[in-house]
Amino acid sequence: MKRRAILVFANPLGLDLSRLRLPPVLRPLLSLRRLEAAAITADFHLFTSGRSDAPPGFHLHAQRGASFGERLDLALEEISNLGYDEIVVVGSDCPGLTTTDITAAFAGLASKRLVLGPDHRGGCYLIGMRTSDRHLLRGIEWNRDRDRAQLKSRVGAKEVALLATKQDLDSWEDVRLLARAAHYLAEFVVRLFQFGNSGREFFVDLTAQSVRVRGQMPPPTFAG
Repeated sequence: MKRRAILVFANPLGLDLSRLRLPPVLRPLLSLRRLEAAAITADFHLFTSGRSDAPPGFHLHAQRGASFGERLDLALEEISNLGYDEIVVVGSDCPGLTTTDITAAFAGLASKRLVLGPDHRGGCYLIGMRTSDRHLLRGIEWNRDRDRAQLKSRVGAKEVALLATKQDLDSWEDVRLLARAAHYLAEFVVRLFQFGNSGREFFVDLTAQSVRVRGQMPPPTFAG
């Protein structure tokens, strides 16, 4: 039987919200607790840059490396050394990601070399591959909305299975887009902060202050 791993790449939730200048009320959209480990026949491995409120059943690892590409490559190498045959890589920034998507990705690997979950900008919210194909991710230009096209070109369109396009959450404008798609929490937050530019600036200043205060504190000790 094939050994399967879900590699979750995510910063601590509070840090991500502060970095994106988004209000804490949006925590449920990015929380990994929406993924039920028991619903998938695979092991969850969370690679994070600090302390995490990961759900029970997640194996915790510290991210290593200077760039995103290097950190991802080292994480894939670590998972491969643990003896897994197939890997699905996801982040925490796609509110619509479900365990059904992950199950579909593993199923797609029965006939394709890559399974990609496209986001609304040209990137990917999910990448599925066999461990032996992890080299395909090296040299990709991440976070520039070109990674999906680059990955497809490396193996050819016939060797790629595409899941449904979903929206990730990288900015306040993405929250507005999600609200227009009738997501109840995004709608609530947009309405809450639609009281003029002064209100928005007040919120952003509070979040920025949180980042500044965090930067003056000693770094957290990784536990996991």
